[in-house]
Amino acid sequence: MKLVVAALLVATPAWADRPVHGSIGGGGSLLLSGAQGDRTRFELELDLQPKSKFGGLLAWRAFDDEHDGMVMAGLVYEAGAARPRLVVNLHADAGADLDQTAPLVGGGARTTLTLWKVIGVAFDGGAYLVIDGVDETRLVIATSASLVARW
Repeated sequence: MKLVVAALLVATPAWADRPVHGSIGGGGSLLLSGAQGDRTRFELELDLQPKSKFGGLLAWRAFDDEHDGMVMAGLVYEAGAARPRLVVNLHADAGADLDQTAPLVGGGARTTLTLWKVIGVAFDGGAYLVIDGVDETRLVIATSASLVARW
């Protein structure tokens, strides 16, 4: 009995090595509000989490041949995962709307499902407040589906 108690006292928790992980991808987006015209656009995103649940992202959202879109950088938190297949990230973003040359802030949730090796699909939903004076300030609510490479 003394041996068991001694083993429990000196035992340390086992922490799994958490490798650098993230994803890169692009696809189509649908603007549910704040579209200023057509609602279907494109988006590109890169997120990287260096050995942690926290990381960063770079994104270019809601662009097409007529719209320059929104560029943003932000923080990512891995809210849940059944890796390597399924990852749910929450993100908080800040950046600029290139069409209006106005700052924006927002955030959302991104779910990534790996289908084969590193190839998967990501579904993202977010809301972004574009701050441009009293009359031009708008809330952009967007959703997207992207083809991604996840590692």
